[in-house]
Amino acid sequence: MASQPGEDGSSMCPPTRAPLELIREHSFRLIDVLPVAVFVIDQTGNILYANQRLVDMVGLVREALLGRSAFEFIDPRDTEFALDLLNAGSEYHGTIMGPSRIRYVDPTGGCHHSQFWAYECPPEIGVPGYVITLTAESVRDVLATAVGAVAADEPLERNLAAIATSGRAAPFDGIGTILVVEPASSTEAERFRSVGPWPLDDELINATGTPWHRSFVTGQMQDITDCGLPGIGDQCRDGMASAGLPAAWVRPVLHASGKVAAVFIVWRRTPSRVSPNHEAHLSEATRLTLLVLKQAHHRAELEVAAHRDALTGVGNRASLNDRIGHDTSHPSALFIDLDQFKAVNDTFGHSVGDEVIALVGRRISAAVRRGDDVYRSGGDEFVVVCDLKSGDPDAAAGLVGLAKRIVDRIAVPFDCGEHRIGIGATVGIASGRSSTGTWRSLAETICVADRAMYVAKERCRGSVFHADAQS
Repeated sequence: MASQPGEDGSSMCPPTRAPLELIREHSFRLIDVLPVAVFVIDQTGNILYANQRLVDMVGLVREALLGRSAFEFIDPRDTEFALDLLNAGSEYHGTIMGPSRIRYVDPTGGCHHSQFWAYECPPEIGVPGYVITLTAESVRDVLATAVGAVAADEPLERNLAAIATSGRAAPFDGIGTILVVEPASSTEAERFRSVGPWPLDDELINATGTPWHRSFVTGQMQDITDCGLPGIGDQCRDGMASAGLPAAWVRPVLHASGKVAAVFIVWRRTPSRVSPNHEAHLSEATRLTLLVLKQAHHRAELEVAAHRDALTGVGNRASLNDRIGHDTSHPSALFIDLDQFKAVNDTFGHSVGDEVIALVGRRISAAVRRGDDVYRSGGDEFVVVCDLKSGDPDAAAGLVGLAKRIVDRIAVPFDCGEHRIGIGATVGIASGRSSTGTWRSLAETICVADRAMYVAKERCRGSVFHADAQS
């Protein structure tokens, strides 16, 4: 049989020995190229052999693994389980033990789930022990963990970080990052917030012209199969090359409206295209990312609703109580009570009364200053907590001026459908620091302002009284 040329131009002679003989001789080299971790432990758990995949998973060179106990790399939460399996090894004579899930720890302290199978060492190895086959956590495993965190209503950052972790799992074997679009951002320099590891220079997070920025602008995927190919900006190409990440799969996370909520990136250590299996996992990761962001948005809306008066939009009683329980800055307060409001309900009905209350809330909110907070504390009562410093010599005058402005605005008749309704307001004022120089809690300040309101009513409805100022 004539020899055939090899890829390098040399002749490729047929093997002089049987293929099976060569396979047996090079079996350990063949095991090194398997996509799963294979290692051998003795009956006490010491590592006797480790293939390249295990070296890659735990992040140590082979020489640093051999002779060490496998239990050093097992998460402490699973150590007892692993010991029980090792002690029960004799029960699995001639059979495969597994699959079982176990968590291992890499040198950075990161915890990873895995599946493993174990079986007795063949006699020809000459050492009593076990051959372990270990697969890294899959994308589905990681995303299933993330789904559990979402169901448990974990914080947004934790849920997103769990999804980003799927980028490291087989078949991805990369680094996952989620760039969340900041809705309140006014500049391109603050467009994205990064969740999960960001392997490039931080300045590239919000750099324009990058694939992730184009994905945000266009709402389309912007995969990089090899950063050395044309079409990649110099800054992006240099950053990826320096990080040893020549490829990246970039996917927008889209609302139903087409608006981009985030960009999901999987960084790859080798130039590579997306396979159908990869695509399925990327779609699941982006779907789950959108679910998490929506959940956080709804949670924020519920939080606002729980602390906002549904009728007026100002803070409600619960919000005021929360402020009272936590405020230590000794702010001043205005206590506002509406005059002749009961007659509105009696004459025109509660629906018109509700409309008037809603309009009153808007007028008070429009009258206060920056930093002042408005609360509806009762049916026709409002409280304004003021951040004007009590030690300011103009504080008393400023509070009185604010109170009179509120009184004047509420005195303007309200147009409610076919009705033109006139009511008034009386305001009591109290400072966070009393006229004797002692500091009050916010609860005490509001109580004093409430009493001051009654003093004002006794003098003249539609007036203002400051409990800590000369009258």
